[in-house]
Amino acid sequence: MIKAVLFDMDGTLLDSETLSERATNYGFMEILGREITAEEHSQLIGRPVKKILSQWFPDKGETIYDTGRLYFNSRLSTVETYPGISEVLEKLSKRYYLGVVTSSHRSDAQKLLTLSGLLTYIRLYVGQEDTEYQKPDPEPLNLALKRLNVSSQEAVYIGDQPYDVIAAHEAGIHAAAALWGSGNMERLEMYHPDRFLASPVEIFDFIAELR
Repeated sequence: MIKAVLFDMDGTLLDSETLSERATNYGFMEILGREITAEEHSQLIGRPVKKILSQWFPDKGETIYDTGRLYFNSRLSTVETYPGISEVLEKLSKRYYLGVVTSSHRSDAQKLLTLSGLLTYIRLYVGQEDTEYQKPDPEPLNLALKRLNVSSQEAVYIGDQPYDVIAAHEAGIHAAAALWGSGNMERLEMYHPDRFLASPVEIFDFIAELR
């Protein structure tokens, strides 16, 4: 029996990837004098951006990140939930524990979930600082299961990126790939999610199939 529904945040619950890309691009332009490439951006989606940039640019990566972060934080109020998300989470929260497992900073998650009104429905959120490793490592999801006191077979995880599917399966959790936001079916299908979801309301069917 499913007891918990866990979500990725950026690109799944919130349309924040567009702002994230603009913010990182701003950092690139200010520090490197060039725009971020499409390939570089694709490698940052769903991952801890600061760590990756520091690996790519040992001398400037942190400055690029900090510059982009100032841009991002100044525009947090522009981030919106995807259509149907609020209504679906409200209904789900009456039957299941809801959690968010994100590679974003905890402070960003708290601000975004609060501004969007979604924090009302969320039992817990796990952010970048809560674990040593981030997705695709299963550690963040395992922590969420531990804090909710549920087993992997009692939870599902919904995200929009391959790292979400990989992490969920490594943790023994059923994974659904969200296609209403940043998710791309062609990119995701090789990782074999348990189900593709075209809209948030399909989450109910996904859970029903697992009973």
